[in-house]
This record gives sequence, C-alpha cells and structure tokens, in this order.
Amino acid sequence: MTRPEPDRREAHGAAFSMESMQHARARSWEAIRRIAARVRPGMTEAETAEVAADELRQLGMDRLWHPTKIRFGDDTLKKFREASDPARVLSESDIFFLDIGPVWRAHEGDAGDTFVVGDDAQMQACAEAARTLWHEVAARWRKDGLSGSDLYAFAAARAEAMGWRLNQDIKGHRVCDFPHAIYQAGSLADFGECPTTGLWILEIQIAHPSRPFGAFFEDLLIEEEAAQMLFSYGTLQLEAVQRSTFGRSLEGRPDALKGYRLDRIEIRDPAVVATSGLTHHPMLVWTGLDDDRVPGTVFALTPAELAQADSYEVSDYRRAEAALVSGGTAWVYVDARDASNVTRDPG
Repeated sequence: MTRPEPDRREAHGAAFSMESMQHARARSWEAIRRIAARVRPGMTEAETAEVAADELRQLGMDRLWHPTKIRFGDDTLKKFREASDPARVLSESDIFFLDIGPVWRAHEGDAGDTFVVGDDAQMQACAEAARTLWHEVAARWRKDGLSGSDLYAFAAARAEAMGWRLNQDIKGHRVCDFPHAIYQAGSLADFGECPTTGLWILEIQIAHPSRPFGAFFEDLLIEEEAAQMLFSYGTLQLEAVQRSTFGRSLEGRPDALKGYRLDRIEIRDPAVVATSGLTHHPMLVWTGLDDDRVPGTVFALTPAELAQADSYEVSDYRRAEAALVSGGTAWVYVDARDASNVTRDPG
C-alpha cells in the first residue's frame, strides 16, 4: 500500500526503521497486558496510573511521548484531552480502559484496550465490540486500500450496525521515530490517502447506546507478515488469555505432538497467574513413546502476536519448533532447561 509520490504527512526521520516500530508495538502491548493484570476493584485511577508507570519502568521504556490515560466507568466516554477524576474507584462490576504512549528504542508505541471486572454482559460485549470493530476496519484497509477518511466512515457505519455509537472526535494519528509532532501530520480520519503501513494509529472509541460507558481500542495499522504457526497445549487456548495477550480471540485447529507427555510447573509471575487464573501451568516432557501424545491447538499468529506470546510465557519456557502429528511444524513452548532441539519426527 504505497504511493508513487510520498505524502509529506508521512515523512519520518533518518533514524526511522520498521523493525523498531514493530518492536515498539509489541512492547507496548506487553505493557498493556501487565498493567491490566494488576488492576483490581477498589483501586483508584491515580493508583492504576502508578501501576502503569511502574510496569513501563520495569520494561525499560525510553520515556512517554503522551501521558498515560486511565479511564474507569463513565470516564470511558471521555475524549483524550478531557480530564477524569484521579480519585475515582473501580467498582466490583465495572469497565476500564488503558491508553499508553511509551517510546521504545527512540520509536513511538501506542496501544489501548478495554477490560471488564465483574460479570456485566453488556460491558463485556462493549469491550469485545471495540476490538472487533478495529479489526474489521483494519481488514478493509489491508484488502481495499481505503483512505483514512473512508476508514472512519466505514467504522461509523459498522458501529451503528453493531448497535454502538462511534465517537467520531477520536480520529487516529501518526506515530514515528520520536518525536512525530515535528511532521504535523493531522488526524487519520482527515487523511485523504491510503495510509502507509507502520505509520498510523487507528483509534476506535464506542459508546453504549443507552448506558453511561464505552470502550476503546487502538493499535498500529501494519500490513501483516507471513503467519507464524503456534501449537498451544496450555493456557493460550483460553479465550480470556487470548484477549488479554493479543486483544482478540483466536481461531485454531486441533492437532497433537507425538512422543510427549505433560508435567506441571508452578508459575511465580503474578501477572501471568492473574491472566490465566492458574498457579500451575503444563510443561512438555519428551518420552519418545508412540502412544504418548499431547493434544492441543494450532493458531496462526502475526509476528507481532508471536512476540506478545513470548512476553506472556514465563522464563521457565522457551520457544522452539516441533513436528506435528498432522505433518509440518509449529512453534511450541518447551522447558527452558532442555537445550535440545524438540523438532521430532512424530512418525
């Protein structure tokens, strides 16, 4: 999706690299996952902001290029520049979103997602709808090469058809090597050309049609590279873990590894325990016996999502290739203490 004559609004600095933009994207999503895992009912927006700052520091960000936004309850309807109440408390049944803008390797990351505590079905549907709508709009960009303005016209129509209201004051924006402000690119919704991959953030904010809350999701518009096949025999098969880790539910196919059995290990990372809800996770053990099989699911991930899966797994695991019973290979997480190659012939 490139044009013969580059638009000045898509300029970037001499230090710009697409690899660094992808790194910033993956690192930002890791931060979102880790922050969200520490949010609990009874916390204030200010306390959550402190958690966010702590996680970003631990992950080694360069700095922030825009302030972190924490929105609880009806604050989820507010625009980016509107202030919210730092003393607002997250209730036992509530909705919240995170919007972070860290700089990694001198490139701008920007990620935002919505989460629900409690079992309010309409809040859960709203959070999922924001993610679904984002992916539908991004798919139209990849398939049809729509302009920024046409993308938001499509988003508004789809939101209405889905039963939600799109906040059309939230229009998307440029990112780049820091600082992108020198390029004065304007908003994505006002961009009359097809946006170039890796330079624009698509923002989606929707509102419930009658109740006082909404949901937010944003990510980098980027052409996806070749799919990476990942075999999961554990918690990455759980929808809640998928949504927390990748921002979407995955579609997979059943498969198995032959010559393995499962053991269990204790997980000491509190963020991973909070995401999966389990203190012990399964671990592969090679037996070489034909009758030993470990069932699981094969998922197709983008390279950025594979990096997010790496971030989700604790240091007890490492990623390696393994042969599948159905034929071919896939990435799989194995015991980090076993340095052998696990690509085995399943027979």
